[in-house]
Amino acid sequence: MSLTIGICAYNEEENIGCLLGNILEDQKIPDNSEVIVVTSGCTDKTVEITEQYAKKYSRIKILKELKREGKASAINKILANATGDVILFISADTLPSQDCFKKLTLRLKAPEVGVVCGKPVPINGTQSLTDRLVRMLWSFHDHVFKELNDAGLARHATEVFCIRRGIVNSIPIETINDDAHLALLAKKKGWLIKYDSGAIVSICGPRTFTDYVKQRKRILHGHSQVKKATGESPQHLLYFLPQHPILAMKLLGWSITENGIFMFSTFTLIELLINAIAVAEKFLKKPNNTWSIATSTKTVRQPPALLSSVPHD
Repeated sequence: MSLTIGICAYNEEENIGCLLGNILEDQKIPDNSEVIVVTSGCTDKTVEITEQYAKKYSRIKILKELKREGKASAINKILANATGDVILFISADTLPSQDCFKKLTLRLKAPEVGVVCGKPVPINGTQSLTDRLVRMLWSFHDHVFKELNDAGLARHATEVFCIRRGIVNSIPIETINDDAHLALLAKKKGWLIKYDSGAIVSICGPRTFTDYVKQRKRILHGHSQVKKATGESPQHLLYFLPQHPILAMKLLGWSITENGIFMFSTFTLIELLINAIAVAEKFLKKPNNTWSIATSTKTVRQPPALLSSVPHD
């Protein structure tokens, strides 16, 4: 299968160089692969760094948006320009582990599988409450995905996922949670969504409580939007609670055991408050498709200092 790797980038100078180097040097992608980078209204050195890599790697194609149009616009440009049989989307502020892409694409050899997603692992420590909330959130997501993967019930994607080209040709321009929207559309068409916990991608979760709330609100607004557009909720727990209550209780019980009753209660209370704020905002104002960035998440890696050392194809 030929491969298109899609990256949506808005002011990602902190990590885009390291990500491109990882993809082209460490992932051992097939020779006929292409990398499409959509730079969306960048005001930092993202375009400059990407162009330097494109001069050395002919497989990189840059699609420039002069102003920030929102991630859905960038996703649609990748969907429209991709030539690969498989499109692999990866967030620009992440860094995949060795063989991450290989593990994801191998699972698409099963004819009934349409989407495969990897495991995001935050680099956050445990020093602050926010860091602990981030680690707890992603640990819970990992456990949920493992349970649902085995049961064939997954209905979401993550920060790195691949999809067969042609399953979805575009998403609404106002889409906030592109991964959830794409995965749920594939699910509704009868495709299975699989999760590979060995396909790890490093992420940086919010490091300030303000950014944590900002990011969670955006995701919740996105889930509400996807439900309105498709008729189904991408939120695993809320979806399974009425339909698969035993599984939902099992997942909650695991979280309490893993994190302790105090941390679980704290996390739950904060999530309820953020959900309440998100619901209130939904009625007070209409969310747009160009949200303010949670800047504390943009510190995964620094781009390589010596771009001249990157070899040609």
